[in-house]
Amino acid sequence: MEFTKNDIKVTKGVAILFMLLLHLFCRKDVNGLYETFPIIDGVPLIYYIGLFGDACVPMFCFASGYGLFVSMNKAKGSILKKNFMRILKLLINYWIVLIIFVAIGAMTGMSEILPGSPTKFLLNFFVLSNSYNGAWWFVQTYIILVLLAPPLFKVIKKYNSITIFLISGFIYLITYIQRIKQVLDFGDNSAINILVNAIVLVGTSQLPFVVGAIFAKEKIYSKLYNTLNKFKQKNLICIAGILSLFIIHSLYESMIIAPITGITFICFFNLIDKNLNIQKGLNFISSHSTNLWLTHMFFYMTIFPKLTFAPKYPILIFCWLIILCLISSYIINLIYKPMIHYIDKKNLVLNLNKKIAG
Repeated sequence: MEFTKNDIKVTKGVAILFMLLLHLFCRKDVNGLYETFPIIDGVPLIYYIGLFGDACVPMFCFASGYGLFVSMNKAKGSILKKNFMRILKLLINYWIVLIIFVAIGAMTGMSEILPGSPTKFLLNFFVLSNSYNGAWWFVQTYIILVLLAPPLFKVIKKYNSITIFLISGFIYLITYIQRIKQVLDFGDNSAINILVNAIVLVGTSQLPFVVGAIFAKEKIYSKLYNTLNKFKQKNLICIAGILSLFIIHSLYESMIIAPITGITFICFFNLIDKNLNIQKGLNFISSHSTNLWLTHMFFYMTIFPKLTFAPKYPILIFCWLIILCLISSYIINLIYKPMIHYIDKKNLVLNLNKKIAG
């Protein structure tokens, strides 16, 4: 029993929800933004819940690595073209969000920030900067990972998985240290810093991406599924596993373990039997996950922070932010979906013409 396409989709959706928790609540100095009860040793419990959300990027990368590995193995035709279309569709979604929220920012008296200077706009437009929205750094990283996927997956297929994992882990460690500690100083050259930043972010994101591909190659999830499915209390074991991950990360707060918590959480979470309503809810959220990712920071930080934190209680703030993002997602999709439908239709016609001509 491997991860299904829907499992991967839902995993990405849960990853985005984790991102919202991380960005909203992973702070010890709340400054009156929301209620902090209960408090554990002077730290709000909600902080630890937010902290656990730092698994969001590893979860998304794992799901992407797994999904791409499977789809590329099954792919007919040009993989390069399919990856180009993946990237193009993401960029179209990204550009729609960018233009909408830059316009909103300008209309709400924030024109010095949104759009700011023409250079600032162009750097954000071409994903060379994430100064408009801190969560956008991953757009560039994801694009690079997708472009690297074909040669990377060839290496993963050819060589021993443990060796690949160790090399990937070493790259992760080195780039993580550079990202956090800034060991190497490259001065004030903007072009060099953009390049180095891109390398570092890819380096810290490639480990779960590679592990996702290894999971697909070695069918690791099937082995876990077959093992745990023998136990009648499988759900209880998985829930206990997730709680253990939460406690461990609360005791050891460093983000360096996020790939471990993220990948382990994915396995436990997907092994849990879920009722139909929960599945429907997760599928619904997952269908809007890209827009939640691309828009949420405008609400809670840049343009509408007072509106976002108005409910005062964390659970209400979290739900309210999701609602705000979902409303914006429907608006974005009014533009995005017709464009994608047109592109898909054109591609279909081109492919049919090629088959006829061939």
